[in-house]
Amino acid sequence: MKRHSAWLAVNLLLFPVLACSLGKKSTNVSTNRSTDNSVLSDATSTGAIQELHMAKDDGNGDPGEETNAFSPGDRTIHCVARLAEAKAGTKIKFSWFIVDAEGSKNEKIKDIDYTTRALENIVHGHLTLPENWPGGKYKVEVFVNGNLEKTTQYSVG
Repeated sequence: MKRHSAWLAVNLLLFPVLACSLGKKSTNVSTNRSTDNSVLSDATSTGAIQELHMAKDDGNGDPGEETNAFSPGDRTIHCVARLAEAKAGTKIKFSWFIVDAEGSKNEKIKDIDYTTRALENIVHGHLTLPENWPGGKYKVEVFVNGNLEKTTQYSVG
């Protein structure tokens, strides 16, 4: 009961914010990518996402260092998608899940929806927790126009 109450509190305190950048904007992202095949194309993929990765916050609310391993104190975690085509009206959904973290398994944390504007091919969704993240494994499923395109996994520990 205690763990479920804690996750309810966490879910209520999450401040989902979907931020976006213009397609030509670049960010300072290092290539500290895990080699564990953490990004998977789903069977229903249409190729709408060119690239997907997780990133730490740069301190200004934007994605910074690319990584799949976060510390509990990394309060803001970003998921960045580079779309194959910059087209206004593309519907993006980031579905955040707990895979296995401190007693919780296979639980949805939050959905974040966004519709792109003209020339926008890089979008990111992020979650911010007002306290340390529980250690464990997580994933983000990214949908484009209702179709599950890619899934990426990350860990906190």
